[in-house]
Amino acid sequence: MTLRIHFTADDLARTTVAPGPDIMWELISSLHRLQAPRTAARYGPWLRHVRARLGTRNLRAALRPLTALVPRRGAFPDFLTPSAPGDFAASLELVRATPDRRLRHELADVFRGRRPSHWVRLLATGDRNCRQDLQSALTVYYREVLRPYVPELGEAVLTERALRSRGLVDGGVESLLRTLSPSIRWTAPVLSSDYPCDRDLHLQGRGITLVPSFFCTGTPVTLIDPDLSPVLVYPVTAPSRPPAAPDGLAALLGRTRALAIHVLSHPRSTTELALRLGVSAGTASRHAAALRDAGLVTSTRQGSTMLHVATDLGSRLARSR
Repeated sequence: MTLRIHFTADDLARTTVAPGPDIMWELISSLHRLQAPRTAARYGPWLRHVRARLGTRNLRAALRPLTALVPRRGAFPDFLTPSAPGDFAASLELVRATPDRRLRHELADVFRGRRPSHWVRLLATGDRNCRQDLQSALTVYYREVLRPYVPELGEAVLTERALRSRGLVDGGVESLLRTLSPSIRWTAPVLSSDYPCDRDLHLQGRGITLVPSFFCTGTPVTLIDPDLSPVLVYPVTAPSRPPAAPDGLAALLGRTRALAIHVLSHPRSTTELALRLGVSAGTASRHAAALRDAGLVTSTRQGSTMLHVATDLGSRLARSR
């Protein structure tokens, strides 16, 4: 089955790449990854961290409204991924402001082939308590699951954007479309990809926003409603990876602490450091403390967050061979 996106000359002129990660698309895509029985190795550190949080903070009940709307595989309502160029708060406000009529229509469309829960049926009526449940679930998921990883997915998405910009400068929009992803094919004037169902999307001069996504895997994703502003969410081709620590430095400090010095070339919270190293937050904190005692890292508290960054000596060691 295939998704076919039909372009006109005006659509080619109005094709853009999103300026950075789209938080709501990343949130929903990461929820798919979390529910998948198997997933790519690059999500390993994030998955270990998330599953530990789910176990220790008893978040599963708080997140139930989200898993009721976003299945392991398959469609979810468009109102969960509003077009908001701002931050999570701006996106959350757009979700909150979804009109009852749109809410009811999209839920009916998504649940046409599966049985909705009692909570979903209440949400479709515009029930205020259910709406608040959804707002709370989105907020908790973002704060506890996604926000600690925003710097890493942002790095991956911005790297992808730079690659696409280079292709655009070198060969124009059609070159950009030809090189988006191995799963996407450009045969003018149609962009096609494998998809869960056969679908034709006619842009009709509106153009399209290409949204590179760290948590999207395999095939791209688009909105269900063809009347909404067209977007195509596709997997990044250059995911961010931790740098390899030089063997000499690893022999001196141990491989994990040597890698931590590289990671801390930019300020990172304890949680962000843990995600980059693939260890628990407690282990990351102990590594940071040992490096701080050695004069290789400084740590500064900002509110409830501890930020760590390599000192000049630490940075010079990280560059050594």
